[in-house]
Amino acid sequence: MSNAQSSTGFIKTVLILLKAARTRAAGRRRRQKQLLRSRASDKAIDWSSFGFVMAVLFFAFLNALAAFSINMTVKSAQCIEVESHGRIVVSSRFLNTVKQKEANHDFTQLSLENAIDKKLYQSEAHRISKWNSESEKVIEQRLRQEILSHGPRDLVSIQEAAPGLRALGTGTLPQMIGSLVLILWILMLVFQGEGLELDTQRRKHPMWEWLFSHPAPHGAIFLAEMLAPVAANPIYWSAPLFVGFLYATVYSFGAGVFAAFIIGVPMSIALACLGKAFEIAVMLRFSPRSRGAMIGLMSWVGYLSMILIFLMMFIKKILPVFAGLPETILNMPWPWLHLFLGGRVDGSFSFSAGMVTCLAGSVITIAGAIWFSIWAAQKGLVSNNASANTAPSGAKTKALRFGKDPLYRKEFLWFIRDRGAIVQAILIPVTIAAAQAFNFRFLLKHAHDSWNFLCGIAILIGTYFLWVLGPRSLTSEGQALWISLTWPRGLESLLKAKAWLWSLISSAIVGLIMLYAIYVFPESIWKIALVGTGWYLFSRSMAEKSVTLVTVTSSSGEQEKIPFGRRWATSLGMLTFSIGIITRQWHLAIIGIVFSYLTAAAMWQNFRARLPYLYDPWSEEVPPPPTLMHAMIAITIMVEATAVISIPFSIFGPDSIIIARAFSYTICAGGVSFGVATFLEERGVLLKDIIFWGQPPLIKTGSPLNQFKKNLSRIIKDFLPGAAAGLILGLFGMGYIAILQHFPEAAEILEKSQAQLAKSANIRTIYAFMAICIAPFAEEYLFRGLLYRALDREWGGWRAVLGSAAFFAIYHPPVAWIPVGLLGIASAIMFKKTGNLGTSVALHLVYNTAVTLV
Repeated sequence: MSNAQSSTGFIKTVLILLKAARTRAAGRRRRQKQLLRSRASDKAIDWSSFGFVMAVLFFAFLNALAAFSINMTVKSAQCIEVESHGRIVVSSRFLNTVKQKEANHDFTQLSLENAIDKKLYQSEAHRISKWNSESEKVIEQRLRQEILSHGPRDLVSIQEAAPGLRALGTGTLPQMIGSLVLILWILMLVFQGEGLELDTQRRKHPMWEWLFSHPAPHGAIFLAEMLAPVAANPIYWSAPLFVGFLYATVYSFGAGVFAAFIIGVPMSIALACLGKAFEIAVMLRFSPRSRGAMIGLMSWVGYLSMILIFLMMFIKKILPVFAGLPETILNMPWPWLHLFLGGRVDGSFSFSAGMVTCLAGSVITIAGAIWFSIWAAQKGLVSNNASANTAPSGAKTKALRFGKDPLYRKEFLWFIRDRGAIVQAILIPVTIAAAQAFNFRFLLKHAHDSWNFLCGIAILIGTYFLWVLGPRSLTSEGQALWISLTWPRGLESLLKAKAWLWSLISSAIVGLIMLYAIYVFPESIWKIALVGTGWYLFSRSMAEKSVTLVTVTSSSGEQEKIPFGRRWATSLGMLTFSIGIITRQWHLAIIGIVFSYLTAAAMWQNFRARLPYLYDPWSEEVPPPPTLMHAMIAITIMVEATAVISIPFSIFGPDSIIIARAFSYTICAGGVSFGVATFLEERGVLLKDIIFWGQPPLIKTGSPLNQFKKNLSRIIKDFLPGAAAGLILGLFGMGYIAILQHFPEAAEILEKSQAQLAKSANIRTIYAFMAICIAPFAEEYLFRGLLYRALDREWGGWRAVLGSAAFFAIYHPPVAWIPVGLLGIASAIMFKKTGNLGTSVALHLVYNTAVTLV
């Protein structure tokens, strides 16, 4: 070692590097929060110190919870072992009551109901059902029969059946369950690292490698790197509490405090060193393609272990599953928790034995971690990338030659060759979705009641999967995503292919659950198939919305923030489809699909205009108005404002609500149309540009008489086809209403509507005025003049016609969707053919007149 290297003291070097590790971890946590939430503000107050204190408190609670979970699961396993011998574990209060009644009563059939209070039976059955899979009624009946047959002889108090950790050595199931929870706690600490980073930023080399050229002792650099997790991650600071709580339970409070320092601190350091050793080995011994996968997998194990620690609070329900395992597994040696607590062969406990065992294990672990790290460093520095394989094997290449579109093959190749994609794009989102599904477990209780619950839960998981997968996948590719800027087809096609891949992956997950639904409810296969078709459309739109969240990557690998408004727009209609399926509101499910599909088109239209300026956002040009987003926002404001304005009138009764809706619709439809027209005029789009599409306004050449004749002829030529089509559709609508009268549910809805209108002549007049004088003008301006025009520019052809008609239909009552949808199709076609919005207005006006007045 040179003099320059020895100029910095050993201890000082370690302290400086440990402080740097803590700062590095805090920075990564802030960056991860930006990537996942995109809400961080540059002007926000620095809460780092407060956040670190809160993190320490949270992890202290987590470690205390882990110790409590071990004690609780051991007691539950002891109860299960007692009940496996034909006895019933009850509370001391219940057992004492039974014994007292036995002294005064003969438990015959006659006195069974009167011997013990019925509420006592019910409360005891309720308590037992919390950890028993049987229903309360079954448990109550079993208690009654047991008392009737044998009295209190086969009843055992919970204190006697489950003495806890002090009697750990008396059964195999408690030892196995306790050892498994202990292993879970160890895994949580080993794979925490310097911070819980689910979307790991893949580093090419370990942070300490370049420090070897600095004037500092190499041993200090290496020691600081091994201890970096302890300095950076607050979970290791509170880990000794786990040991202290367990030892306090078995021995005494003082012994627990002593064990937390003497045993807990060395164990925390040992587990942190072991995790760092694994990280060093992965960084140096794995190929660049596999590093991200392994680091991500390690982070996933740490995250999953943490979640499972929380779920231990609810493990009582599944403990009988462990009791039903084969005897070979149950009879295997599970001494880990017993040895950890200082258990002896005779079942007693010794504090000194536990201390020696844990300290010896800690020393061996630290020594093994250091040796393993040195071995990995020596091997890695010699040939770090020797095993890197930059292309798939010949067999794999042949297997991947499918499909005609090279972009789809490119996405599959990325997915297979980049092994980190499986962890970052599937494993982590599925884990998060599963955790959220547990949070909504009250819905899962009803999942087996009917097929729609299973399908709704599947769609909810798939939707959440796409919501998480999109931004994660875009971030994981980093700068590699922008290589496609040199492709002839450009970035837009690549992102479309990526959205297709996301929807395919999510559909595979949803499809598995739906196949299970078909297995459980085979009689509903056609209904489940319809929901699956709806999911196919919904998933494509959801994936395309997520892909518009892409941002550029700087040379340092940093992602730009995603604007909150864009993320909010992506979430519009996200849960409507699944809620509609779960609650059997089928019209709501259809609205969710249509709304999501149109929102995706609107976001993509804006995204296409923004795409060329991702590296030059200050030169960005917005798409020419009217855009699809303009139309959708205007229509949504009109509908929502109409509903909000009519709410205060609900206190005056249902008749007032009808009148209020008509008035509020008239005001909002006119106000929104005028506001949008003014908004567009300020951007150079005049009202005549909306009304006349692809043809000049009225003729102004020639004599006034010739102008009048030509314009009148043009108006008649454009308006007569619209009026004729409106009359035909009006007659169809009348026939449609007559047909609906033969369906009880639809007939009931129509009768209620007609009864409300028949209550007062004023109500009918107001509705007629709204339908004939307001709706045709406002709705044609918004749905055809703005929405269909923008969709035609985005999609074109029949897709734009059907899309605008579907969006027009969902804003009407479900019973009118078919005729209103046909009206939307006819209006769009007329507007496209004639280039005059007046034709669509005439069609709409005549249709509403026929349906309303006839």
